[in-house]
Amino acid sequence: MSTTRESVDMRAWTRRAGVEPTVRIGIVLDEDAMNELRLRVPNRVHTLDSDGGSPRRLSPRASLTVRRVGDVLTVRVGEGPETTARVLRVVCASPPPLAPGVGVLVHDVVAGRGFHWQKRIDQTLTGTIELRAGPHGVVLVNELPLEDYLAGVITAEMGGACPADLLKAQCVVARSWLLAMTEPKHRDEPFDRCNDDCCQRYQGTGDLSPAALDATRATRGQVLLAPTGVVLDANYAKSCGGVSETPVAVWGLEKPGISPVVDAPRDAAERRFFPVTEQNLDEYLDGAWVQTTRCYCSPNVVPVDAIGRYLGRVDTTDDYFRWTVRYERRVLEDLLREKIPDARELAELRDIHVRARGVSGRAYAVGLEWQDTRGEMVRSRLDSEYRIRQVLHRKFLYSSAFAVRLEREPAGAIRAITLRGAGWGHGVGMCQIGALGMALCGIDYETICRHYYPKAELATVYP
Repeated sequence: MSTTRESVDMRAWTRRAGVEPTVRIGIVLDEDAMNELRLRVPNRVHTLDSDGGSPRRLSPRASLTVRRVGDVLTVRVGEGPETTARVLRVVCASPPPLAPGVGVLVHDVVAGRGFHWQKRIDQTLTGTIELRAGPHGVVLVNELPLEDYLAGVITAEMGGACPADLLKAQCVVARSWLLAMTEPKHRDEPFDRCNDDCCQRYQGTGDLSPAALDATRATRGQVLLAPTGVVLDANYAKSCGGVSETPVAVWGLEKPGISPVVDAPRDAAERRFFPVTEQNLDEYLDGAWVQTTRCYCSPNVVPVDAIGRYLGRVDTTDDYFRWTVRYERRVLEDLLREKIPDARELAELRDIHVRARGVSGRAYAVGLEWQDTRGEMVRSRLDSEYRIRQVLHRKFLYSSAFAVRLEREPAGAIRAITLRGAGWGHGVGMCQIGALGMALCGIDYETICRHYYPKAELATVYP
């Protein structure tokens, strides 16, 4: 897909470069603790380069088994002998055009690290494959042109069956987020960004579609610019639930160019819920308006029974607009003991309440009160929407935009705790399901981008 051989490394890229950068994406991370990887090259000639050795020709469809042994790697091609190296690179001698399924097959890659949808999937990767020995496992890095990477992002973040304008909007936003390079992630790792929700999803070429390839070509080099003229750090999340959030409420910092929006048409009555507060929260979550809402991310626009065909392949179908999680008190107490080190002596949970919310209703401070095994009262606090979602679910809570509803015994003890919530994700920037809803309504990608980033400007930073 790349139209020029001129390039720069991602970490050295600036707007003045005026060219497409090369990116390095961590596919298998040291934290995955995978001491063995299995790969298969496609029906094309590849070479296996190792530090200190001559390049070795790999036959089409050759299989490789790479193992970490201490601080080095061993590699076996087919049933041949093992050889040792510190760094290995699998390179295609004559790279084919980008297409579905093109590239090296890597088995059992972790997807959704730490989230409720975590699983292992096979991924097919174009570009160069680099392997290193980390302290805990093999590290696999995919090096490729940015535009080829983006084609894999937009079909992992959302499915390739999505409308063209959703894929185009997702492409512009994902390109902007990567080129901004403002978040200090993986700074000391041998790659620019990882392949998962920590950064943005990238699952190679296996799910590419003609529409996704067209969307990447049609928006080549297009980004969102902040009012200051820099490329916008364009965050996005799966579902805002009706109102998007501020970066301050989620990360404690301002991001010029990102402001909260109501995810509905300009004339929609839903705008009365901006901001979401303790006073209007119950109506926002459960009012009669929910049945007829025009919110773009609601089931009225994107039906729950249809959403599965539009999501990425690691996602599951659910009603993300409104959801409920209920715990018996003892179940939540077990969860708190597991997730909060200071709660190991928790004897009885006495209270849980939200102490601070953002404009979308997302909690960024939750208070807990419990009696410990010595009979003393303990007060604790969960700070940040991420920590709240991490603690209040066995895997990961959909979002922190919830109301806490306590059921108490006649004597006052808590019987059960219900979290009634809205949305999926941190809620900052583009609402992906909302953008899907807009595209299904026939709205073009530029209008979608302006809806979610009203203070930003569309621009092209390389041809």
